[in-house]
Amino acid sequence: MLNQYCWIIPILPLIAFLIIIFGVYKSRILTACTSIGAVGIGFIYSLLLLFSSLSKHSKETAGLSQLNVNWIKVGDFHLDVGILVDPLSITMLLVVTSVSLLVQIYSHGYMKEDPGYSKFFSFLSLFTASMLGLVISTNLFQLYIFWELVGLCSYLLIGFWSYKESAAAASMKAFVVNRIGDCGLLLGILLFAFFTQNLWSETGFLSFLELKAVVQQLTSQDFLPVAGVISITTIALLMLLGPMAKSAQFPLHVWLPDAMEGPTPISALIHAATMVAAGVYLLARLFPIYEAAPIAMYTVAVIGAFTAIFSATIALSQNDIKKALAYSTCSQLGYMVMSVGLGAWVPAMFHLVTHAFFKALLFLGSGSVIHGCHHEQDMNNFGGLSKKMPITNATFLIGTIAIAGVPPLAGFWSKEQIIGASWTLGDFNWIFWIASITAGLTAFYMFRIYFKTFTGEYRGHAEAHESPFSITLPLLCLAVPSILIGFVGTHLNLLGGDQFAHYLNPHYHGHSLSLSKFIVELFTPQAIIPLSLSFAGIIAAYLVYFKKTLNINSFIKENLSVAHKISENKWYVDEIYSFLVVKIIMPLFNGFWFVIDKLLIDTIMVAGTTQVAKISGWSLSKVQSGQTQTYIAIFVLGFLVIGALCLIGAVFTEYKIDAALMMKALSLGKAKM
Repeated sequence: MLNQYCWIIPILPLIAFLIIIFGVYKSRILTACTSIGAVGIGFIYSLLLLFSSLSKHSKETAGLSQLNVNWIKVGDFHLDVGILVDPLSITMLLVVTSVSLLVQIYSHGYMKEDPGYSKFFSFLSLFTASMLGLVISTNLFQLYIFWELVGLCSYLLIGFWSYKESAAAASMKAFVVNRIGDCGLLLGILLFAFFTQNLWSETGFLSFLELKAVVQQLTSQDFLPVAGVISITTIALLMLLGPMAKSAQFPLHVWLPDAMEGPTPISALIHAATMVAAGVYLLARLFPIYEAAPIAMYTVAVIGAFTAIFSATIALSQNDIKKALAYSTCSQLGYMVMSVGLGAWVPAMFHLVTHAFFKALLFLGSGSVIHGCHHEQDMNNFGGLSKKMPITNATFLIGTIAIAGVPPLAGFWSKEQIIGASWTLGDFNWIFWIASITAGLTAFYMFRIYFKTFTGEYRGHAEAHESPFSITLPLLCLAVPSILIGFVGTHLNLLGGDQFAHYLNPHYHGHSLSLSKFIVELFTPQAIIPLSLSFAGIIAAYLVYFKKTLNINSFIKENLSVAHKISENKWYVDEIYSFLVVKIIMPLFNGFWFVIDKLLIDTIMVAGTTQVAKISGWSLSKVQSGQTQTYIAIFVLGFLVIGALCLIGAVFTEYKIDAALMMKALSLGKAKM
């Protein structure tokens, strides 16, 4: 019964959006209550769905149901829309509703003085509704509709302060980069739909429930149409462009750091539970396609691994607290994408869940710091805030320890599974080393942020203060899962084994460990190397930024000036894009536009057609003179022509004159002459 009414979860925020955007309320309190209440009910409903699915006796069908209604029907073809309730969608519903609920409570305190308060909450509600609709979509076409809505909402929210030139540019950049990825995704969906149109049965066209069976039929039929140009690998790589853009994977990552121009609550929502999570979620949904395309799988793993270490090297040198956290998000998303490429989509989803909570905590914590320091974002102007902002300090430290992969906090358990997968699944040892080094870099730059912000002497100009309760309450709430949520995915028999993996995938064959065996396994290379590098990163950050035993500025200047400049300038990716677009692509496009638009369309088609119409009209105007005698003369002439033609036809018919014989006779007569 609960599953049948799951559509309530995205519908309520959509109704809240309509109520707020049409100005039904003038009170800010009523606006906030409407928006927060809608997502709060969705969170409670998601919890009930979880408890209901866990109470099922059969692991094979735990919480699994699909409800479809016909949307388009043409002949035998029909396309449905509906809701899909399974462990994966329930997990995402819980993550999105819980984080969104806390972000909206936080927003009430953070945005209370903003003149666009009501508009902001309306956009928040639409953003949440779009992501929730995406999560419960029953097929690829329905998911794509909500996928685009999520992109639209991100554009509106990143550019919320559109009077700032940087915010307007950032929103446009996010929109354009995501359109590139979305075009690839749409093309992949259309190709997949075209080549599989006869393979779907009762569950509906492009249904996620039947995806694995359809892919198996496809590959068993030696699927290589168009002389091998289009294959399942081609489709998988095209579809990959969508998650690459949404989840900010290199080289389509450039929009995410600039998205920090939006209000901090939006940064938290985009980076933790909604937009960037959509890409990883889609990869998990499409895993049967990638499983059937080894080249595409390997490509996913390589892109994820490179993004992880690439973004980590940039985060090392950023002084804007939000931009440093933004590159941290790119890096952690790289871990998730890499894990899917390794075939370990369950650990990828586990890291998505843990990351959602501690990254939301870190972003909201940075917003609390910015709010308490009067909108200052440069970490060089922070310091000593542990005394001035004790709640923000304690919760930010919890988030920092969690993302650094320190046991027993949440990030340790999910990272341990991903790095372990890179060691055990196939010939991916080089990816294991990239993942391990990235873990060390993550620990270093995150504790760099913490020590520069909360320890030492305060370097700011205005008096800092703790944030109000509406801001600190969500921080306290997020700190709890940042500590505890990882235990649902541990392998310890003391805690019932890996409950998260068994819930998502009943056929999961992961290993359960006793506590003693777990301690032994900590001393295996795949466990001790990344953990040692993480602790090394923490110790290095402690010595450099807390104890200050090493003058980092002079050391960099003498030894690492080139590397630091590359990192500080984000590997010059934006500059490379600007050069390619402005100097190469745009001139080529302008030339192409001149030939096609100016010469072909304007000159030949438009102007030429105009001239033909003009001449024809002039000629006809001479015939239409308005003189009766002219019309009678034309009538008589036409009558005579038609009569002559009829007479000639009758003669030919009567005497059965053969045209070929006539031509022959004429030629003979001509020869005699």
